Amino acid sequence: MYEKGFVLATDGNISVRTNNGILITCTGVCKGDMETRNLVNILQDGQIIGECKPSSEFRMHVEIYRTRPDIKAIVHAHPSYSTAFAVVGKALMEFVLPEIILTLGKIPLVSYRTPGTQQFAESVAEAFVIFDAAILENHGVVAGGSDLWDAYYKLERIEHAAKVLTIANSLGKIRQLSETEISELVQFASNSSKLEQMIRW
Repeated sequence: MYEKGFVLATDGNISVRTNNGILITCTGVCKGDMETRNLVNILQDGQIIGECKPSSEFRMHVEIYRTRPDIKAIVHAHPSYSTAFAVVGKALMEFVLPEIILTLGKIPLVSYRTPGTQQFAESVAEAFVIFDAAILENHGVVAGGSDLWDAYYKLERIEHAAKVLTIANSLGKIRQLSETEISELVQFASNSSKLEQMIRW
């Protein structure tokens, strides 16, 4: 994430689900300089074990895991193009790129709430009832997956889509896929039932 420029300075946070809670990055640590001691355990009973304080947005991670037992890892970052979408209050709802449709469906916009608060955490988790990722208004992007790489790849795909759409908008009218073309894509998807839900929402 740091090498790609998706996070700068001490921005962003990363977590994984464990047998008895979550393992999450500490607050105030550059992701390009991460060491083992920069991770902290938050147990299911709320106990915190580690040498530092957890990310100030740990509540968001906890609520997403609570909402989605199938999600095992979460990444949150501020990539330039998708964060630009967040700043103008725009979701990624266009059906343009097949690889995005097949892996993420739509990427909704979660209305702004003060980061780190319980209200913010619950509003983000609500989006994850259906979706695996979301754009956070005036903030950034969060994605969840079956493991860390799955979550990260979703983040990378969102940033790619935001960049392509930004460039395409400067060139002319964007061609969206038709209902028939989308249906054909979904038909061949291994996760067709969940994908159908994410697309039709």
